[in-house]
Amino acid sequence: MSELKKEAAYIKGLFDGMKLDPEKGETKIISHIIAYLEKAAEEVEMLDSEQGFLADRIDELDDVIEVLADEIEDYDDFEDDLYQLKCDNCGAIIEFTDDDLDAVLGGSFECPECGEIIELDLSALDDDCGCGCGHDHE
Repeated sequence: MSELKKEAAYIKGLFDGMKLDPEKGETKIISHIIAYLEKAAEEVEMLDSEQGFLADRIDELDDVIEVLADEIEDYDDFEDDLYQLKCDNCGAIIEFTDDDLDAVLGGSFECPECGEIIELDLSALDDDCGCGCGHDHE
């Protein structure tokens, strides 16, 4: 029982012990004030309980967010996959990452070493059979 409910019960006990005439206006007013105090004390106790529950829940969610933030940070630490192509003109090994794939898959790009335009044969990607043989399997 909360302190407010204890105080409201104590006041009600004092009032009941006074044996006042229930028909008098003052007695009715005091009785309603005490009833209001009891309801207010119950409401405050309920809100306090809910606030405690919500504080616990927020702590749990904060822990989950912290774990997720660590996971995201760990994910960002992974390096991109590294791909390599050899320039037919100068023999330079050209390295590129996932971020560069769109440019490379465009079919042609410039060798950063010699400046020669490198043309890629991407026709195997268009095969219906997916084997890279250049014809349809029926």
